[in-house]
Amino acid sequence: VGAILTFMENKNEVELGELLLSLNYLPSAGRLNVDVIRAKQLLQTDVSQGSDPFVKIQLVHGLKLVKTKKTSFLRGTIDPFYNESFSFKVPQEELENASLVFTVFGHNVKSSNDFIGRIVIGQYSSGPSEANHWRRMLNTHRTAVEQWHSLRSRAECDRVSPASLEVT
Repeated sequence: VGAILTFMENKNEVELGELLLSLNYLPSAGRLNVDVIRAKQLLQTDVSQGSDPFVKIQLVHGLKLVKTKKTSFLRGTIDPFYNESFSFKVPQEELENASLVFTVFGHNVKSSNDFIGRIVIGQYSSGPSEANHWRRMLNTHRTAVEQWHSLRSRAECDRVSPASLEVT
C-alpha cells in the first residue's frame, strides 16, 4: 500500500519542480528556523532567458497571515542553490496552529511574478510528505530536519490547505 501511495502522491500532471527545506524548532527561544537549501527542475517560466526563481515563505497562524519573508532571486536557472536561513517567532503553545507556506515564483520585472509551485507544511499541510516533515520536526526539537518536497499547483494547495487561501 505504501508504494501505491508514494506513486500516487508524486503523480502530478505537470512536474513543477522540487524544493529542499530544513526545519528546526527551538522551544526555549520560541523560534521556528527554516533553511531554504535549494530547488531543482523548476518549471521554466521565461523560455527566452530561463527563470529567475525565488521562494516566498509565509507564516500563517490558524488562518491569519503573520509574517512574509523571501529568498533572493537567482538569475537564469531552474536548479537554484539558496542556502538561506529564516527565523520566525512562534511560541510553543502556538506551534500546533502554525503553517508555513512556501511559494516559488519566477522573478519578473515587467509584470507580476510568475507562479511556479507551492507547498504548505504545518497545521494545514498540503500533503502526506509535508505533514510527515512537520511531524518529524515536532518530534526532534533543536535538530534540523531536512526533506525534499515536490511542488504543487496553487489550485491543489487551495483545495487541500486552508492556509494556502490566506496568502498571495
